[in-house]
Amino acid sequence: MARKKARSRARDPLPEDALRDLAKRLESDVPSAVLLRGEERYFRTRGIALVVDAAREAGMEICRHDPLDPEYAPARLVDDLATGALFQSARCVVLESAERVVVDRARNVSPAARDAMLARLETGAPGCIVLSAEKLRADHVLAKAIQAAGGPTVGCRRLYDSPPAWNPDPRSAEIVQWCAARAKALGVPIEPAEALTIVAATGNDLAAIDDQLRSLVGRGAEALRDIVAWDAAASVWDVAEHVAVGDVKRAALGIESLFASGAVQRDGSRVIDNDGVVAQLAMALSAKLREAERAASVLRGGGTPAQAIAAAGVRGPKAAHAALEKRIAARPHDAWPRMLADLGALERRSRSSVRVDATDFMHFALQHRRRAGDAKSRSRTPRMGG
Repeated sequence: MARKKARSRARDPLPEDALRDLAKRLESDVPSAVLLRGEERYFRTRGIALVVDAAREAGMEICRHDPLDPEYAPARLVDDLATGALFQSARCVVLESAERVVVDRARNVSPAARDAMLARLETGAPGCIVLSAEKLRADHVLAKAIQAAGGPTVGCRRLYDSPPAWNPDPRSAEIVQWCAARAKALGVPIEPAEALTIVAATGNDLAAIDDQLRSLVGRGAEALRDIVAWDAAASVWDVAEHVAVGDVKRAALGIESLFASGAVQRDGSRVIDNDGVVAQLAMALSAKLREAERAASVLRGGGTPAQAIAAAGVRGPKAAHAALEKRIAARPHDAWPRMLADLGALERRSRSSVRVDATDFMHFALQHRRRAGDAKSRSRTPRMGG
């Protein structure tokens, strides 16, 4: 099953390639329709911009509509589709969030608008229709009509933020590769590891990553520390806590800080050698995970919060108990053994001839980041305070 999934993923086309093909097509002519389909709004927005620029160059009137806009008027959309341009040669009608208008079950469905689009495509009326949709089936009547009219369909899927099975290096994840390529296009000199840092600190948000990179234009690689707000006073225990609860943004910043500036000790000194930081961070993370695993085991067996705290071995002020509560609430109870197993493998590698560094801990943090589905387990976790 994993091998089949890997092959499928390898064949999944990159949106950047599809956009390049669209740009090349627009150099020679503006098609009668373009469908931009996929969950990544950043790519859909770029595709719209490409078509609109080409349509303007061709002397078309631009008419934009979005059912999510408070000023959206279905009658105006139908009018723009059914009538000719007032002052230009033709119209380029852009409809964003198109699935909310052209799908039968949608709240804002407009059969009149859909019929007007089909009529334009069937008659070959001058101008261009641009549909931007997060989700629109390939067998939808409009998708098939656009294809029949020779219009391109541009896949705008989200980029994978985890590396492929055949290359587990987190720097090989599509979104990290995209970040590095985008930085190069903007003239920003960053290394692959720095691209990984930006992605981990920003999240799977291409528009936000693009903004981060644009803020580096003309400033040099040293400015990277400014945009990701490095914490030069990071401790291994704080970083381990961020990793344990799945806060990947803070974990990424802390990991980079530890390996770049050293791990702060109780006496204010720093451990700066790579192997020393690896050993200390692994030890702190192991302690955090084992506490959580022991407490989760008690709760899973029907134990009380007080029994879970006692089993975890957490002593000290209420803040320590609150931290454990937050940690436990962050994940399903069965997640902790898996994390401990993965950390054990990482520790064994560190004691072998294979070098372990910030990239490996970044990979661990990304692999075990907190996900939306974990909310169900958090809602069932009893409070451990009191």
